[in-house]
Amino acid sequence: MAAERAGRAAGVLCAMCLLLQFDSISSNPRPVFGAVNGNVTFYASSSIYFPEILWKKNMDKVIEWEEYHGSRAFPPFVGRVHLNTISGDLTIFNLTSSDEDEYEVEFLGTADDIKFTLLVLDPLPIPTLNCTSTLEDIIVHCKIPESYKRHTNYTEYSWSCSSAQCINTSDPSEVLIKKNNDLSQKIQCIISNPLSKQISSLILATCVPPGNSRNRWAILVVVIIIAIVTVLLIKGTYTFFFKKISFKLELIFQRPGN
Repeated sequence: MAAERAGRAAGVLCAMCLLLQFDSISSNPRPVFGAVNGNVTFYASSSIYFPEILWKKNMDKVIEWEEYHGSRAFPPFVGRVHLNTISGDLTIFNLTSSDEDEYEVEFLGTADDIKFTLLVLDPLPIPTLNCTSTLEDIIVHCKIPESYKRHTNYTEYSWSCSSAQCINTSDPSEVLIKKNNDLSQKIQCIISNPLSKQISSLILATCVPPGNSRNRWAILVVVIIIAIVTVLLIKGTYTFFFKKISFKLELIFQRPGN
């Protein structure tokens, strides 16, 4: 008899714990991420058996299950949802962006529901790397197509290069490299979200072609010096010959009889 009372007390305690869990979850919906054309599972993970389970998207039914009548899915989820009738977990297949919304599960006999917020992310594009250079620095830009617009706030940028080589800027999609570094090294840009990542890379030397290397200024200075020297030589030669000719003309005109 005592054992039976203890068993009942334990069952009541479990139910109370579950209700408290439901209450904390329902007030703060869990963010859940899914990918377009992918699958996602909402984990209700109930440890207590319930004879009826109902999943809703906002106010619309997704799927309902009754112990003696089985399960029934509702459009547009017919044929692409699976309900675990033991745990209450719901899986949605072939996700679309229109599946985004708040979902909740109702268990018969509980006052509170478990809520989830579904965010459906588009596949990450492959980033494009390009660079600009100044006298001493190279700035590498990591860009994604402008057509990728949904949930960009979940997109993060990171760089793979030596800490001494890469200097972060205020823009996480850019990194600065000094030209006096080893430009034969490869640099990588990694973009990621909660579900996936994409990587692009380039060799830093490609940012500084021979005609635009850091030595171009020295070459330019040499060219300018040569030009100045040439002009001075031409001017000096011209002056020398002009004076020589002028002197000869003076001698001619100074001869007797002229």
